[in-house]
Amino acid sequence: MYRLTLKRVLFLMLLLVILTISAYTLYFARYIIVKESICLVKNDLTEVMMSSAADTSNVISAKLPADVEKMLKNKTYQHSEEIQEQRVQHIKRICTEEYKIQPLPFNGTDKRFSSHLRARLRTTFVNDDYKLLVTVVYKTGSQGWKKLLKQLYERGRNVSQKTLGSEDGLYTLSQVKKQYGLNAVVNRLKNYFSIIFVRHPYTRMLSAYKEKLVKMPNKFYEKKSRGIIRQVRSIPLPDSETPDLKFDEFVQFVANGGWDEHWCPILNKKPCHVYYDFIGHLETFQDDVAYLFHLIGIGNIVEFPECHHSTGSGDLAVLKEHFSQISQTLLTKLNTRYKNDFKIFDYRLPQNNTDFH
Repeated sequence: MYRLTLKRVLFLMLLLVILTISAYTLYFARYIIVKESICLVKNDLTEVMMSSAADTSNVISAKLPADVEKMLKNKTYQHSEEIQEQRVQHIKRICTEEYKIQPLPFNGTDKRFSSHLRARLRTTFVNDDYKLLVTVVYKTGSQGWKKLLKQLYERGRNVSQKTLGSEDGLYTLSQVKKQYGLNAVVNRLKNYFSIIFVRHPYTRMLSAYKEKLVKMPNKFYEKKSRGIIRQVRSIPLPDSETPDLKFDEFVQFVANGGWDEHWCPILNKKPCHVYYDFIGHLETFQDDVAYLFHLIGIGNIVEFPECHHSTGSGDLAVLKEHFSQISQTLLTKLNTRYKNDFKIFDYRLPQNNTDFH
């Protein structure tokens, strides 16, 4: 009886071992099959993605869903979008709350569009194909913006530029007004995408001084430099001598109201009367341009042209070096002229000649 029981126990144990081995065998077999299937799927996806590079029309199912793709793109520019919102809202708040200026109503018979916006109309370039208005501020990449508008004109379809007598695609709102009337100007201000790029007022002013009055690229600015010297020193410079205008003399001239497009306050463009849709800063130029091109849909069409007119004025050490020559009294007077530019475009107004960060 005892031996029979032992045999049964041994048989049961053997059976258990066999079942265990079978179970493990099935498990590993299933693992191998799944692994092979994954490899096959990966290979198929690779082939699909490689074929998409050659022919995107055959791989629609391999693309990301449109909403996901849009979300990823938007996330890339999320920070830039937030910055733009802050800049636009900042200007609106300063204009309405501090300056008590309300934007002009879009009425084609309102003569204030001519009287108040004269400087803006003269320096705002139009592209009718992409419905863009670009206000050019000198010493903030103005030549690059003109070249870009020429490129867009060459790729566009609208022929109104030729009607306005501009074969290179550069025409301003002033020319639109002259050719088509004030209503055509107001219509564009209302419906087109308005762009302006600005710069720290004093790096812009220093850049203008170094490029126009030190290098003196033409006879006009050589004559202007002589005129400033005569006004500041009260002694005319002999014609035989090359103008040697000092920076503190230039600042004195500007603080007393000396005017030129290259250093006049940007508030002259009247950002309170008609709001801008996009406000770029030269200090964040690369990021701002990338986001702008994304917004208006030209990122795959053109690149911003290179410009080689750097004067080094954006270098903090260069800025401090030049402004160290300025007395506190003169800086205070200069601040009075430019304080609105600092405030409305959200730059920090320096309180002394070393207060630059």
